[in-house]
Amino acid sequence: MQKLDFILAIFIIKAYSRWCLGYSLNLKNPQSYCEKIQWLKLNDHLNDDKVIARADKYAVRKFIEEKGLTEHLVTLYGCYERPEDIDWEKLPHQFVLKLNNGSGPDYRWFVKNKATFNVSRFEAEARKTMFKKYGYILGEFHYGKIPPKIIAEEYLIDQHHTFKDYKFYCFHGKVEFLSVEEGKTEGHNVIEYYDTKWEKYPVNFFNDYPRPESSFNRPDNLKHMVLIAETLSQGYPHIRVDLYNVNGHIFIGELTYTPESGFVEWKPRSLDFKYGRLMDLRNIDH
Repeated sequence: MQKLDFILAIFIIKAYSRWCLGYSLNLKNPQSYCEKIQWLKLNDHLNDDKVIARADKYAVRKFIEEKGLTEHLVTLYGCYERPEDIDWEKLPHQFVLKLNNGSGPDYRWFVKNKATFNVSRFEAEARKTMFKKYGYILGEFHYGKIPPKIIAEEYLIDQHHTFKDYKFYCFHGKVEFLSVEEGKTEGHNVIEYYDTKWEKYPVNFFNDYPRPESSFNRPDNLKHMVLIAETLSQGYPHIRVDLYNVNGHIFIGELTYTPESGFVEWKPRSLDFKYGRLMDLRNIDH
């Protein structure tokens, strides 16, 4: 990371915050949730080896095993340094390809039918994307320190041929609320927020997905999901733990230290400061 990258990121963070959050950030004495996420990005994440390793979608598997949660890992078919290293003959009919050093649709490919999957297009996209400086513009420099890899994992679908993302927002190892998202593979995402008692929660993120027509059903193993999220988030001010729940089995997706890169438009805004108060920046021990 160059000093110019750091200075530019601070400028963009401040400008973007005024635009999408409606107020100027105080990075010297952060109080709100958004301010504290930005402070952590610029002061801890970029030099914290544990954050860097656990934000890595491949390296985090070792941490999950150390926590005694191996049974909740998604089946790994392979890990590759280059797209041309993939042995396609050894992969199943359906699987998911991911880059370990970023998030979003540019960093994953859902292979629903290997026979018709455009390998050449994938290789070109992966080569172009895997060495990008993901997150640099908005100060997520820890992603740039992750050695880029391609991983092939099990394609998770339930009996309805879909799956839901469950994202648990943890503060010092305690889940305060979670989101449920559906429609990622189909490209028409919907989302809803709940507390741990499965009551709808008043959260709205900037540029959020629409709400579903009807509420999601509460998982029978919700308490176990909460326990997993709290186990993985101990010792850090704020981690979002992403889980899947497929046919009653819980899978761990990833750990996210900067949800929405810290640009969360809370409604009402008082929630921004409520969750900021739950983050003690002096208490980092993981």
